[in-house]
Amino acid sequence: MAEVLNFEHNGITVNATESPEAMGGLGDNVIGLVGTAPKADPLIPRNAPFRINSFTTHALLDPTGSEEGTLYHAVYQILKVVKVPVYVVIVEAGATPADTVNAVIGGVDPTTGRKLGLAALGSVPEDLTIIGAPGFTGTKAVASEFASFGKRIKARVVLDGKDVSVADQVTYSQELGGADLGFDRCLVVHNMPAVYSKAAKKNVFLAPSSLAIAALAKVKQWESPGNQVTYAEDVSRVVEYNILDTSTEGDLLNRYGVSYYARTVLGGFSLLGNRSITGKFISYVGLEDAISRKLVKAGQKAMAKNLTKSFMDQEVKRINDWLQTLVADETIPGGSVYLHPELNSVEKYKNGTWYVVIDYGRYAPNEHMVYQLNARDEIIEQFLEDVL
Repeated sequence: MAEVLNFEHNGITVNATESPEAMGGLGDNVIGLVGTAPKADPLIPRNAPFRINSFTTHALLDPTGSEEGTLYHAVYQILKVVKVPVYVVIVEAGATPADTVNAVIGGVDPTTGRKLGLAALGSVPEDLTIIGAPGFTGTKAVASEFASFGKRIKARVVLDGKDVSVADQVTYSQELGGADLGFDRCLVVHNMPAVYSKAAKKNVFLAPSSLAIAALAKVKQWESPGNQVTYAEDVSRVVEYNILDTSTEGDLLNRYGVSYYARTVLGGFSLLGNRSITGKFISYVGLEDAISRKLVKAGQKAMAKNLTKSFMDQEVKRINDWLQTLVADETIPGGSVYLHPELNSVEKYKNGTWYVVIDYGRYAPNEHMVYQLNARDEIIEQFLEDVL
């Protein structure tokens, strides 16, 4: 007989489907630094990211114990505060300071195509959340390079301020800026902290950004690094600070988006400052970056799927469910996800484009507490009634 064309199977077929994959947490901090380490172990590649996550691997930056270069102390101070991966790109010191700065900025070797200096951080296999180059970022030219790179990879940038007076630092802060240039993610630090050096057998001053990078890495990406006690034993420039006084030098620096180290009632020197050089809370930047990175990773798996109703509904639900986990653990105060009512048009859909809106709130850092003291006669009257 002829084949039965509508016959499929005389038996049972079991099809299993999986629910949408959970998006998971926002991730932890990962640091990327560029600098010098002239006595580093020869096995550590130059101009390529090297991962340090312990004091054992940190020791490879200078097995001789001479503590030379900018990276040795910077990484050591980070590991003293928090255990996070630190990727270092070691560059060779040039014949002049300007040559060394050029090596830190790096670029692409025109002959080999190899990425050098700062550009080499682009090949780190983990998502960098903080970048810097203590000792080299105290000029507008270098700061601009790091701000631009940080904007591209969505990482916050910790920059050195100039070694100048408060007034001149404020002037310098006005030369920097521009959210479109990436400076809204840049934390600029004013004065140099001093820490003990075994090699020197005394305190040595580090670049301003050194301890601030550790402070930023210690907190979650959506939290402020401000008001943290550091390991600084002294500072190169004492900054006047008074928590009740709005006319101090410290208040002036913060007013212009510059952080600094000063003595507080907490003991020792604390990092004071919550904002980037543009005035935006640095915690807001960290939250935006963390959410963006997670959406990019989750969205990659869904690329090229047909834009069916069930698929679009599923994606919206998946993101919204994830957003509610951020609400539950107090990462954000609230949020919702929905399809954009105006931008989702026939023409856009035909071009494979659709718009998902993610509304979310942000917790602000406790920057200004106002205590209202009210002396009330009614309280005295009640007291006298009880006494008489």
